[in-house]
Amino acid sequence: MLEVKSGIPMKSALSLLLTTIALVLPHSTQAAEPRVDFAAHVKPLLTSRCINCHHSGSMFGQLSLENRAMAFKKRANGPVIVPGRPDSSALYLVLKMPPKNPKAMPPAGHRVTDREVNLIYDWIKQGADWPEGKAGVIVPMKKDRRVDS
Repeated sequence: MLEVKSGIPMKSALSLLLTTIALVLPHSTQAAEPRVDFAAHVKPLLTSRCINCHHSGSMFGQLSLENRAMAFKKRANGPVIVPGRPDSSALYLVLKMPPKNPKAMPPAGHRVTDREVNLIYDWIKQGADWPEGKAGVIVPMKKDRRVDS
């Protein structure tokens, strides 16, 4: 029987090598999940769909999404965002509810698309990175106050 210099039979060494390759190869060939960028993906969504009702001047549900500190603030109803755990994050849960559910968000107007809900899921799963300072501030959009004649 052939042996490798370490004293391990050749058949065992080959088996060990093939097992190692089989375990490592799938992980190395899979594409890494693309990172969800707060500024490019999450902030525009929160600006267009959430901030007009969830800011310090109009805190529906006692929630403000104006900045990281307010969004991650502990609330009596439980956490809005739990980094790494979308299924424990109210933000994700209310977005994925069926439209007829009274807790579904947004309650009126355009629903958040499945792609956008998945984006929020991925962002939270990846750690919900939300920058401090100016880059993390979301300002409510001003409503057009023109009167049509």
